[in-house]
Amino acid sequence: MSPGTAFFAAPDDGSAVAFPAGPDRFATLTGEYFSALGAVDEWDRYFAGPLPDPPGRGLAFLRRRSASARPSEPRWIKPWTHDGSGMFALPPRLTRSLADARVEELERLAARWAERLRREDGDEMTDDDLPALVRAVARLATSAATTRGNLYCWFH
Repeated sequence: MSPGTAFFAAPDDGSAVAFPAGPDRFATLTGEYFSALGAVDEWDRYFAGPLPDPPGRGLAFLRRRSASARPSEPRWIKPWTHDGSGMFALPPRLTRSLADARVEELERLAARWAERLRREDGDEMTDDDLPALVRAVARLATSAATTRGNLYCWFH
């Protein structure tokens, strides 16, 4: 669990490495006390194919991607260091999926992610508004896709 996470769009890796020293250069979305890697993995799995719903949620939602599609790995820009910080580029497939997602899909994704966090973290779950965070990350993904840039995540 990271005490601080920032998502941002940048034109390329060279520009992205300036973050967090130059955060004013990028539109940034921040969140607190969730695993950035866990979130990205959860989101990618959601779009990769059908998944069972969390307990008590009913039938699985059908996803656009085939069940055989595997989640993709983030690309490390600044390796995870001993102080707990790092930076990675979100997988291009996930960036496209977030950018193309309808509001209803983003709401289902946020609900699924929130349920997993509640099961895993209980009372220690983030106080972030997860549906708003997912929608805002999707807007950053749209910006990255429109400018042929990348979506990045920095955490500490």
